[in-house]
Amino acid sequence: MMIRINKALADKGLCSRREADEWIAQGWVSLNGLIVREHGVKVDPDIDILTVNKPDTLKRYYLLYKPRGYMSTVSENEGLSLLRLLPNPEGLFPIGRLDKDSEGIILVTDDRSLPSKIIGEDSDVEKEYEVVLSVVVTPASIKEIERGLVLEGTQLKPCLIKQLEPKRCLITIRDGRNRQIRRVFERVNNFVLLLKRIRIGHLLIDTLKPGEFRTLDRKDIIKVK
Repeated sequence: MMIRINKALADKGLCSRREADEWIAQGWVSLNGLIVREHGVKVDPDIDILTVNKPDTLKRYYLLYKPRGYMSTVSENEGLSLLRLLPNPEGLFPIGRLDKDSEGIILVTDDRSLPSKIIGEDSDVEKEYEVVLSVVVTPASIKEIERGLVLEGTQLKPCLIKQLEPKRCLITIRDGRNRQIRRVFERVNNFVLLLKRIRIGHLLIDTLKPGEFRTLDRKDIIKVK
């Protein structure tokens, strides 16, 4: 069956259709050994040979369980960097942050195009956290936080809170402000004792233990975006 070349590349898990169009415009895509210049070209995925000669084809992506006590930084000016936990960390950087007292999963990569798609202002990628609090979470507090508070003059996006126990809950957010969850609970006179990120988009903590990581492929990253 003949399909558009951008769909064929996307179906292979190499990129999104929009990214495929960009790759074609850059001259990075070849069809049966010839560089493709037109976006509307159709191919037969079972017969035609598609290759990509993109500078960052071999980018690295890791999902790391950051333990408490490590910094979400490249430098170690303020403490131990989480990059110590990864092989060959040169060129890698974390996407977003988990403060020193927090734990859970964080994406680490050398792909400079990725952060804006995961944590940019226009991103709607969900991040889910397990939170243990100092006092019982009230229904009124939950509603106030879920509506979206204002931090430093910025309106936060609405979030979702699921209460598991009187002092324990899950919170799903789509923002990425500095110490956001700790600060919103402080606004309702509560304090976070434990904060663990358990999900980024479709990526789950699963069986990862503190300090462990798993390698992701391009298809995993496309699903997150």
